[in-house]
Amino acid sequence: SSGINAEYGDKLIAVSVIIVIGIIELAKGNFDNLKVGFNNTNLEPQKWGNAWNSVLWSYNGWNVVCILLGEVKDPSLLPKIVGLSLSIVTTFYMMVIISYHTVLPLDVMNDKNVAVASAVAKEYLGQGGVVFFAVAVTVSVLGNTMCALLATSRYLQAAGAQGVLPGVFGLINRRFRTPLFALGYMACATGLFILIGDLSSLINSATFTSFAFTTLCAIGTVVMRFTKPDHPRPVKVPIIFPILTAMFGIYMFTIPWFGESVTMNAVWVAITLGGGIPVYLACVNKKHRLAFLVNLSDTVTGTVGRLLNSEVNIQ
Repeated sequence: SSGINAEYGDKLIAVSVIIVIGIIELAKGNFDNLKVGFNNTNLEPQKWGNAWNSVLWSYNGWNVVCILLGEVKDPSLLPKIVGLSLSIVTTFYMMVIISYHTVLPLDVMNDKNVAVASAVAKEYLGQGGVVFFAVAVTVSVLGNTMCALLATSRYLQAAGAQGVLPGVFGLINRRFRTPLFALGYMACATGLFILIGDLSSLINSATFTSFAFTTLCAIGTVVMRFTKPDHPRPVKVPIIFPILTAMFGIYMFTIPWFGESVTMNAVWVAITLGGGIPVYLACVNKKHRLAFLVNLSDTVTGTVGRLLNSEVNIQ
């Protein structure tokens, strides 16, 4: 917790430096780059979908809070937490983007080989600024990785504990109370995906795949508001939010199929559904699961549990 706080403090310092640089430049009357900021804007829906796919992951921190809701003392605060955090992040990001455009011309901003933050630092602070931002970005990435591991491993652990995945995923270490097997699985899966794709395609495909399930959750929330109106809800948001999320999610899931990344998207869907559904039916689903696979799953769970000093945390 303290490590994550320190890393996010580092990120805020770096972002604040960029914002101050932008404010100084605007105070000097340097508006030339901003005047051409929207020149040659592409209005094709497919291009907008790809652009959203590339940036949505930057705003996905709210999702970590939702995943860790079981560890929050007062879950009813979730809407306020998400609303406040998203507002702060959006404000900072917009101010940073304005600062980028103020200091750098549009052709430099569009160059994929240019690290924009470092370019701003070099333009305004010299080589020392480049070193500072390189260190700041590295520390920021470490913080993001820690949060990602913290959250995504809980996905697997909760699914294993509730019987949606094989029980081995639901193992919790008795001493540290962490899902060691789920963390190890995430590390292996991450390494595999790094080997099969470049950064841009990984971001786009991961956002594309995860948003499909976010959309399904939003649709399920809307449906259950009508089918189970009296069901206890520790957290309840105005129904307009899941409706808007579902509408946007359908757009986001549909548009990329008509773009250049359709092949990679198809691979991710094939891996997610083609690999997940058979495993679920054969090992988990009570009507279709195979007895020998159930026994094998129980054996693996017991063996791994002893090796990792872990137990299944039934929920």
